[in-house]
Amino acid sequence: MNQEKIFTGKAPHISIADCNGELVVRTWAETAVSIKGESFDITEGEEKLSISSQRALKLTVPIQSSLSVSYVNGDVALKLLEGDVSLVEVNGDVILRGGSNVHIQTLNADLSAKNLDGDLTVDLINGDASLRNIGGLTVQTIQGDLSVRNANGDVQLHQAHGDVGLRTVNGNVTIENGQRDVNLRNLGGIASVQGIQGDIRLYGGLSQGDHALAAERDIIVRWPITSPMNLTATAPTIKNRLPLEKETEMENTLIGRLGDGETNVSLTANGRIILKEGDIVNPKWHDATTFEADLDFDFANFGSQITQQLNEQVAQISQKLETTLGPEFTQRMAEKITKKVEMATARAEKAAERARQRAERQQRHRGVRVTRTVSQAQEPKEKASSEEQLKILKMVEQGIISPAEAATLLEALEK
Repeated sequence: MNQEKIFTGKAPHISIADCNGELVVRTWAETAVSIKGESFDITEGEEKLSISSQRALKLTVPIQSSLSVSYVNGDVALKLLEGDVSLVEVNGDVILRGGSNVHIQTLNADLSAKNLDGDLTVDLINGDASLRNIGGLTVQTIQGDLSVRNANGDVQLHQAHGDVGLRTVNGNVTIENGQRDVNLRNLGGIASVQGIQGDIRLYGGLSQGDHALAAERDIIVRWPITSPMNLTATAPTIKNRLPLEKETEMENTLIGRLGDGETNVSLTANGRIILKEGDIVNPKWHDATTFEADLDFDFANFGSQITQQLNEQVAQISQKLETTLGPEFTQRMAEKITKKVEMATARAEKAAERARQRAERQQRHRGVRVTRTVSQAQEPKEKASSEEQLKILKMVEQGIISPAEAATLLEALEK
C-alpha cells in the first residue's frame, strides 16, 4: 500500500473525482493530508487537492477540511469533518459520524448519520436511512425506510416508498407523499403530513399553529389531555376516547376541543380515525426496542397459572393411560410429569421475576409496585427407560393418545 503526506492549511478543499473502492476519511489536528491506497493520483492546487483512485482510499485530513466526491464504487465513511461535504454518486453505504452540512445526490445503498451539527440534504436514497442527532433534513426521494431521531431543524420529505419514523423534531415536519406508514412522536414545530397511503400514528401533542395530517388508511392519535387542541377530524369511522369540549358530530366529521389554545389539528383519513389519551413522557422511557410491560400483569400468580394449565393436561392424559396400562404405570408417569411441571414452573417464575424487575425499573416513575415472586429450585434430570418409551409409542400406534400427547410424555420422561 502506498502512502503520501501533503502539508496544507487548516481548511483545505479535497476533491475526489473517482474512487473504485471503499473511501474512508478521518480527521486529525495536523495541517496536512495523509493518503493511503494501492493506486492513486494527486493534483495539488492552492488550498486544494484533487485525488483519483482505482482502488480503496483512506484519507486523514484537517478537521476543518471540506470534501467533494464525484463517484465512489464502494462504501463511504466520513468522521468529524467540520467543512461542507458533497457526494454526487455512491454505490455503497454511506456512514457519517459527526460533521457539518452534507449534501448527497444519489446513494444506491443505505445511509447512517449521527451527530451532525449542520443540515443533511439528499436527492435520492435507494436504500434505508437511519439518522440520529442531526440538524435539518431534506430528502427528495427515499426508496426504503427512514428513521430520524433528534433533529434540531426542519424535516422535509417529498417522496417516501418505505415506512417513516420521526421522533423528537424541533423544527417543522413536511411530508408530501408516503407509500407506507408514518410514525410521529414529540414534534416541536408545525406538522404537514399529506398523501400517506398507509397509516399515520401521532404520539404526543403539537405546538401552536395549524397542523394537517391526511392518510388513505387510518390515523391513530395518542394525545395528552393536558395539551390544548382544536380538532377537526374527517373519516368514514371515527372513534374518540378524548374528553373533548364543545363536541360536534356530523356525517363523517368530528369537531371539538381540549382546553384553550391555538393548536389547530386537521385529520383526514379514508379509513378510521382513532383518538386516545396519551401522556408526554421523557423519551428515555420510550424506545421502539425497549420492553414495556403492563404492570397490571399478575407476576405473583404466574407460576401457579402455568401449574394449573399443565396439571389439567396431565389429568387428561392420565385418564387414557390408566384405562390402558393400569394404575401403577400411570402413577410413575404422573410423578415424572409432576417433576417436569415443577421445573417448568420454577423456570417460568424466574423469567417472570426478571421481567417484573425490568418493568418496575422502567416504570418506577409511575409509582407502581409489583409483588415479588420467589423461584423454586430445579430438580436433577432423569432418563426415561426404554420400556416406558416403547409403551408410549405403542399407544400412539393404537390411537389411544395423539402424537402431540406422546411428545409431551416423552419429553417429561427425559427431564
